[in-house]
Amino acid sequence: MRLTHFFTYFRNLGGVQSILKRHHKSDCSRNHDSRFLFSFEPDTFEDPLLAGLGINGWESIRSIRKKFCLHSQAFSDSIAICHNMWGLQFLADLMPAKRRIGILHSDWKNLRPFLQSQIGLLDGVLCVSNKLVELVAECLPELTKENRIQLLPYPIDGATNIPNRQPLVNRPIVIGWIGRMQEEQKRVERLPRLLQAFDKAQVDYRFELLGDGPMKEWLAQKLPANRTVFHGKKYGDDYYKTLSNWDFITSVSDYEGLPISMLEAMSAGVLPLYPTIDSGGDEYAKKLGDKFTWNAFDFDHAAENLSSHLSKPDSIIDKARVDAVNLTTRHNESEYFRIFDTFVHQIIDLPRISNKLLPERPFYFSDQLPFGLMTRIWPKGCFRRND
Repeated sequence: MRLTHFFTYFRNLGGVQSILKRHHKSDCSRNHDSRFLFSFEPDTFEDPLLAGLGINGWESIRSIRKKFCLHSQAFSDSIAICHNMWGLQFLADLMPAKRRIGILHSDWKNLRPFLQSQIGLLDGVLCVSNKLVELVAECLPELTKENRIQLLPYPIDGATNIPNRQPLVNRPIVIGWIGRMQEEQKRVERLPRLLQAFDKAQVDYRFELLGDGPMKEWLAQKLPANRTVFHGKKYGDDYYKTLSNWDFITSVSDYEGLPISMLEAMSAGVLPLYPTIDSGGDEYAKKLGDKFTWNAFDFDHAAENLSSHLSKPDSIIDKARVDAVNLTTRHNESEYFRIFDTFVHQIIDLPRISNKLLPERPFYFSDQLPFGLMTRIWPKGCFRRND
């Protein structure tokens, strides 16, 4: 089966990119003839299966469409796999695919109006969390029939060795954070206030960070030096070896789809201490108990819940760790691709419901403006369709 995957980036280290790399590596072995097109990547790939449009944030929708036109033939007689459905509302008429399938990996601001701009453009959507399944069903009611919206468990490699942890008493509690150190979405400027709440509650802790980003130096100045460890970027066994030494993993993000880093940590027996931001991460943390989440962004509540865990018997904490590991067992590559492949074949067998022929795109003044600027100051200008 011919598939054409479309997204923004491939070379970055984000969660969606990790999934695309799994597809690139294994689609052929599962009898898919896959091609990959990325909007913001320069077309400098040595692999003939990969291509980039080379656009940047200063380009307009009009110029993006011109560049996309040069690659429209890649979608002919294929199934378009639109990751996060990026740009579909203004590119669908240039995508001559048999079917269009969306994979919703993420949550973000303005997701609801974005999804509403996808009405009639998709034949099915896979979502990485139940929260996203519910939102897609609400915004795209035409997909609620014939099981065209389904849950897709994110694959993780998982920790191969789970350490025997010492009791939480009489030692510093190791709390970890993973991600790109930036203000947008990750909101790392909140981390100092979170640690201040732990200090106020007299928690004996060490805070460790995995990752990098533009705010790393700022964090190094604001977080307590005697309690903080920056590990930088780590990969493979080194990555899992580092996070396996943690007791808890936390977050201060504004929004998430389903945090892969949280699943990876839980696979090593690390317990979540997550804000309730209505994400897939909330769902997993709450399955372990109410005290594994805290009211966003009530840092005193986070410290209160952490303190409550420190007062529990070791047997309760040990059971929670086992439960955390068990919650991640479904999140493996074989299960991900089993559901993905079954869904694609299902959508092929069902009648097409996405609009095959779309009207010619009318003149929009917003199509002439820098796309990156519009996403910040006028996102509705990015949601305009051809009809």
